[in-house]
Amino acid sequence: MRDHTFRIALLLSVSAMPATLHAEDAAAATEDTASEADDRDHIVVTATRTPIAIEDAPATVTVIDSEEIADNLVTDIKDLVRYEPGVSVRRAPARFGATLGTTGRAGNEGFVIRGIGGNRVLIQVDGIRTPQGFTFGAQDAGRGGYTDVSLVKSVEILRGPASALYGSDGLAGAVSFTTSDPVDLIGSDAFGGFASASYASADEEFSETVALAGQSGAFSAMVAYTRRDFHELENKATVSGIGETRTLPNPQDGDSSAVLGKLVWEEGPHRVRLTGEYLESAVFTDVLTGQGPQFLFGPSPSWIVDDLIADDKTRRTRVSLDWTYSGSSGAIDYAHVAAYYQDGKDTQFALEERSPVGATPRPDRERLNTFENEVYGGVAEARSVFSTGPIDHVLAFGGDVSFTRQEGIRDGTEPPAGEVFPTSAFPATDFTLGGVFLADEITLFDGRLTIFPALRFDFYDLTPTNDPLLPSFTGSKQSDNRLSPKLGVTLKLTDDVMLFGNYAQGFRAPTPSQVNNFFENLAYGYTSLPNPDLGPETSESWEGGIRFTSDAVSLQVVGFKADYDDFISQQIVGGSFTPSDPAQYQYVNFDSVEIEGIEAKASFRADNGLTGRFAIAYADGDILSPGEAPVPLDTIDPLNLVAGVGYRHPDGRFGVDIIATHHARKEREETVGACSDDCFRPDAFTILDMTAFVAVTDALKVRAGLFNLTDETYAYWQDVRGLSATSTITDAFTRPGRNASVSLSYSF
Repeated sequence: MRDHTFRIALLLSVSAMPATLHAEDAAAATEDTASEADDRDHIVVTATRTPIAIEDAPATVTVIDSEEIADNLVTDIKDLVRYEPGVSVRRAPARFGATLGTTGRAGNEGFVIRGIGGNRVLIQVDGIRTPQGFTFGAQDAGRGGYTDVSLVKSVEILRGPASALYGSDGLAGAVSFTTSDPVDLIGSDAFGGFASASYASADEEFSETVALAGQSGAFSAMVAYTRRDFHELENKATVSGIGETRTLPNPQDGDSSAVLGKLVWEEGPHRVRLTGEYLESAVFTDVLTGQGPQFLFGPSPSWIVDDLIADDKTRRTRVSLDWTYSGSSGAIDYAHVAAYYQDGKDTQFALEERSPVGATPRPDRERLNTFENEVYGGVAEARSVFSTGPIDHVLAFGGDVSFTRQEGIRDGTEPPAGEVFPTSAFPATDFTLGGVFLADEITLFDGRLTIFPALRFDFYDLTPTNDPLLPSFTGSKQSDNRLSPKLGVTLKLTDDVMLFGNYAQGFRAPTPSQVNNFFENLAYGYTSLPNPDLGPETSESWEGGIRFTSDAVSLQVVGFKADYDDFISQQIVGGSFTPSDPAQYQYVNFDSVEIEGIEAKASFRADNGLTGRFAIAYADGDILSPGEAPVPLDTIDPLNLVAGVGYRHPDGRFGVDIIATHHARKEREETVGACSDDCFRPDAFTILDMTAFVAVTDALKVRAGLFNLTDETYAYWQDVRGLSATSTITDAFTRPGRNASVSLSYSF
């Protein structure tokens, strides 16, 4: 176990800082507190490409700002959407082997929006796409470890296709992270920053963040650093020992470091900004569930696994340079140009120490799998505000292009029979994505009616290299283009009541590993083939709703329907599983998906400081495969709702929230065909959380949270989907019991 002495000391030292230290203006603290309960203060751009109040957006957008992240004691993206029905993050327990199984190895895999997730949801940081996820064999690289929430200023979550504004990957929605700038930290004396320390008992995580910013004349700069150290995530299981019957978590030691630096020059309407960002995380797992007798074929063990350890690392590096103009010089009111370099790499290593059963030697084996995206890209956009008679316009236009080298390597010792190391599941590929867009915000009848049309033209190109790891394979080049429209409308019936509707199309280009997937093991009678004719996945979505907004109450109800076509899946297209006639696997455009649902949310703010919230989401969907009956889409969460009450002292010195989260049980008929037998369906549950903060001084803030107050035994559907009802290890998928978090922050 790691020595926590230093971090405990740090927590104590922060709490002991005297109240006489320099503090920010008290009114600022009050304003920050008030904004937590009032979405009307949020300006969003993800839904329209133009700045707009969230209450005026034609689509469903959620904004989570840094204050809310801190007050909810968020440590990762799963915590980030803890109270956001309709949006979830899959995280299974770490139970995997060296060569078979990947359960939990991806960590926080990525966002699921209205039942669709993976690479079908666009994730971007400061307008730059994060690396894709990847799964093949014993490798499962998720997308949730590329951003540290402590360095984020705000997060915008857009439900529904985003391709008309952002291109590929915006098939089901978009999650946009915005990091802090120096101006966000600088106080009245041209210098500022903060230090924070926190502890979460669920995985014994200690984290520390320090951020400094200063300004001299037209120049400003900042640097921020976050360190996290953690162990395995607790559950409610009881079975210890080794082997697959173990349900307690496998021991883990993990750490991460995130650095953000910015240098800014700003003069008049012009701003030039240089950004550097680096994040690296490492997780070491003692895979006790993979130890013991191993049965390859038949009832007798083939060997004994004496030890199985895994060392997984994730790294993302980003450097960007951008220029922004905000003013009014003729036709252009806003312009932004950026160039960037980004490198994302996921490395997964496993060592399996083996003993023979009988006289046949069983050498130890290693597995080293890597997946890397190295990207160069550029973005340009502009806005123009003008009128044509009584009609007002905010016209946005621009484009972007990125050049990616994507590659993955499978290496190690003692490869399976019929395989060789090193090899790859696809050749190293140059992947180009680009597009141009045009969007307008058309306001008529003194603001009562606003129309948001948008159109984007995209192109992509996949060019495989002559990869020396695949000497007998020639990859197929592919290129295509796509036109994606979008139309949003808002109609103000009164100053408080608004109707809104949105139609959008989306698409996702096939990945290099899908177009040119190549792997063969003739000894076991199977191979995979490339598909140069693989087309993009497409979507079409409609949503409409009503929104009521007043000084005290906000209410929104929305219904939606989405059709997804040409889903890419790997199918058997020939062969008979013999060495002379191997089965042929190939990625093809096979399935279609239909989803419909309803969402509602409400918030209440009283003058005396009382607050309330409510949110609910329900969706249903089917997979439509050629020649087969519809099959329920099991990636959709069951009905879930959030309800809470809170209090904010008028001067912002104290606040408390009590939040109940309810998840219904997945209906059996909604899981037919998703498991070989009946699927394990966790019982319905309701958990109760309480968070509070105290501003000891204007500068020093203490936050604390108690989660799962009633010590409920529960599991999220996303974490268990695909698990059979006959499984004996369902307890391994439960979430932590009663747990606590505390944080201390000091601003200067």
